[in-house]
Amino acid sequence: MKTKVLSVIALMLCTLLQAQDNQAVLTQIEKANAAITSIEGKFSQTKLLASNGKEIKSAGTIYISGSDQMAMHYDAPSTDLLIINGERFYMVRGKKKNNFNTEKNKAMRSLRNTLLYCIHGKPALLAEENGATISTGKDASGYTVTLTSEKKTPRGYEKIVLNYDAKSMMLNRMEMVEWSGNSTTYTITDIRTNGNIDAQVYQIPEKKKE
Repeated sequence: MKTKVLSVIALMLCTLLQAQDNQAVLTQIEKANAAITSIEGKFSQTKLLASNGKEIKSAGTIYISGSDQMAMHYDAPSTDLLIINGERFYMVRGKKKNNFNTEKNKAMRSLRNTLLYCIHGKPALLAEENGATISTGKDASGYTVTLTSEKKTPRGYEKIVLNYDAKSMMLNRMEMVEWSGNSTTYTITDIRTNGNIDAQVYQIPEKKKE
């Protein structure tokens, strides 16, 4: 009985220490990113289809300004576009265009917040909002933050793995794993911060009147 009690106490201490380590890393990442007002860089995107192992690759330029503006202008394919501007979320995939109001669309609001919270170094806020568990790790290249969902949702993610640079604490890789097994991985390079970004990159085209 005594051995069992000691084992439980040891486990509780380990859990507490791990939680403290996690919080220290998350606080450090959030604090470093709080000083960044804008980001511009190159991104590559790889979507992996679990059903056949097919990879769909694309790339372009990513822009972030303030807390609620983000744009991904694709070069390959040049037809694609993603813009978050406040509560609006605009996506173009080939000939298909969607313009969402995230205040009214829960699924798109979740995706909006996922992208913005992660890029701004706030994965803890994302975990809290989605009831996910969170863990951290560190190696020579930087910090890894893993969010694991505790509840399966139709259009949600089972796991999100984030990599933050060791020196700048900025996000440079993001892997989003769906419950279906499909995954999308973004890598960001050639990052420039706190520069002037033309507001036009966040401009969502108005719907043409017929």
